Amino acid sequence: MAEFHEGGVNLFYQQNSGIETAPLQDEVILFHPTTGKFFVLNRTSSFIWSSLHEPATPKQISEKIQTSFRKTEDSDVELDVDAVLQQMESQGLIVKTER
Repeated sequence: MAEFHEGGVNLFYQQNSGIETAPLQDEVILFHPTTGKFFVLNRTSSFIWSSLHEPATPKQISEKIQTSFRKTEDSDVELDVDAVLQQMESQGLIVKTER
């Protein structure tokens, strides 16, 4: 997995504070009031979302998933986390921070 660096500083991701959330069993519904879009997150994406309540690196999130879901193939988890983070960031659901 690629480490995220800008100017030599590790970057963390966290939830965009303007996003509204509602739980739905093992899933989460997000509403982005600026764009008017709704998003339904599956169980794994919901886990990633909740992990971003506080700033976290992709590696930290991957490690939490491996522990919680008992995943053994590190590379698959890290790639999946990177893909979800990129999608969430592109939709304005999360932001990068230096911590």
